[in-house]
Amino acid sequence: MSGNWRQQPERARRVAFPKLAIVAIIAGAALASACSQPSDSQQTATQQQAAADDQARKEADEKAWADAEKAGTVAAYTAYLQNFGSGAHVSEASQRIVALNETARKAADEKAWADAEKAGTAAAYTAYIQSFGGGVHVAEARQRVGELSRKEADDKAWADAVRAGTAAALTAYTQNFSSGAHVAEARQRLATLDEQARKDADDKAWADADKAGTPAAFNGYIQKFGSGAHAAEARQRLAALDEQARKEADEKAWADAEKAGTAAAFTSYVQKFGSGAHVAEARKRAAALETQGRKEVPAIDIQKTCQAAAGVMVSLMGGTTTDQDINACLDSEQKARDQIVKDRATYASADKAQCMRTDVYLPSYVEWLTCLEMERDVRKMQQEGRFGAGPWTLPRVRPAINSAGR
Repeated sequence: MSGNWRQQPERARRVAFPKLAIVAIIAGAALASACSQPSDSQQTATQQQAAADDQARKEADEKAWADAEKAGTVAAYTAYLQNFGSGAHVSEASQRIVALNETARKAADEKAWADAEKAGTAAAYTAYIQSFGGGVHVAEARQRVGELSRKEADDKAWADAVRAGTAAALTAYTQNFSSGAHVAEARQRLATLDEQARKDADDKAWADADKAGTPAAFNGYIQKFGSGAHAAEARQRLAALDEQARKEADEKAWADAEKAGTAAAFTSYVQKFGSGAHVAEARKRAAALETQGRKEVPAIDIQKTCQAAAGVMVSLMGGTTTDQDINACLDSEQKARDQIVKDRATYASADKAQCMRTDVYLPSYVEWLTCLEMERDVRKMQQEGRFGAGPWTLPRVRPAINSAGR
């Protein structure tokens, strides 16, 4: 037993040692674990520190936000965003920046527009458009630029037209700028120029007519300037000239009638000058001469002559005699007698003695008139020397009705 006893401790020792090693290991592990994990107090301190840090961060965020709001500038809000990129007010700060930028843009737009309107030039409005292409007043600025460009062109064209001062220049302006600012004045100036040109032409035409002093000249003036400044005087001058010409023509015609001294001449005067100064005397002289002439012209039985003439024509050409033929013959005879009475003073006494014979077979006023006119014309031609010296006698006409008497 003792032996076993001695052996048992050895075995016990061999068994106990591993157990002790295991316990030691477990204890060491427990000790190490206990050493690596904080204690409750340490955890509480850490949590308290974290809470303090978070509170400090929140306080700094709120203070920075309050400062940014107090400043109220884009720079202040931008600084806040840079320092607190995940702060509680990041979204609002961004919105504030956008709003401030939009306000600044609008303010700059309005200021630029006010400056452009104050300048009031095409260049100023163009500069506004270039700086604020999407501005509120861009459309109006473009309209102003167009209006000012047209106005500048209008004013320049008007200045050129006024400087030229001619109707052509003013007309060109009205054609190119029909709705321009100076169209009314241009038309007034054109009317003034036209009136002056018409007056100048009127005065020149009157001066020319007055210088000529003829009816044709005054008539020409009236035709061109019927309502001219001198139209009334032109008509008066023309009437005076016409009256003078009429009086001169009247006196000349009367002198010619007196010189001729025939009923035909006086009758012609009366026909041409029905209200002439010598009409009454002309009628009296013509009537006296015709009365005397009728007494001097021998009477012929033209009824007998015409009847015989008609019979001769029937015997020569056949047919029958009609009242119409006889009436035509009577009319010719009467007219021939009237003509002889009127022109008797133009016939020479020898010619009247030779031609107006009642002792021939069937005497005829027509034959007498033919004979008298032929003899008178021959004498006239002889006097004018158309046939040279010496007496000339035309062959005597011998109509069939007087063939027996001639």
